[in-house]
Amino acid sequence: MAADKSVLTTFEAAKLCNVSYNTIKNWIKRGMLEAYRTAGGHLRIKREELERFAREHSIPLADSGRAVGRRVLIVDDEEAIREVLVELLSQYPERLEVYTAADGFEAGSLVESLRPDLIVLDLVMPGLDGFKVCQRVRASDRTKHARILVLTGFPSEQNIQRVSSMGADSCLAKPIDRKVLFDSVATLLKPKGKVRKQVRPSAKGRS
Repeated sequence: MAADKSVLTTFEAAKLCNVSYNTIKNWIKRGMLEAYRTAGGHLRIKREELERFAREHSIPLADSGRAVGRRVLIVDDEEAIREVLVELLSQYPERLEVYTAADGFEAGSLVESLRPDLIVLDLVMPGLDGFKVCQRVRASDRTKHARILVLTGFPSEQNIQRVSSMGADSCLAKPIDRKVLFDSVATLLKPKGKVRKQVRPSAKGRS
């Protein structure tokens, strides 16, 4: 989404202020910056509130006319992991628009509305798990273009084969290594070739 929209995610606010995601969250926790939570529990900041805060603290906001980055949707039921991934992707060398979902049901709605270029998907979640999310993404003409990077703490050969058959492009084992994550994102955001590579887990161990 454009940087000049009226409601911002914490990631977008961090980009505009040229600070880290954690800095934005600390300002909110200390009551310096007003934010609210969506029905799904995600923090949102009104742009006018961010502009007020920036004026009072002499913080220059980044140019709202700059190019919009490609969209990445992080889907994981653990808030701590979502926050770590958002923080890591805020350091990615190219501009990304990062969004999060706490479960497969919320992910389904966001995939339809956002049409992300890349989905970073936890495999094991309550309710609608990563396997079913993969199936739904690939089954829709509106979303089947998205690349899917699966994350799992249980990288068994059976799970790898299942997510591959359901349309995942790559699979990494938790805990996530920054360089491995960046390399995977860079590869998956390249134009698709005619042949899909078989997904393989990284050498990292279980979380």
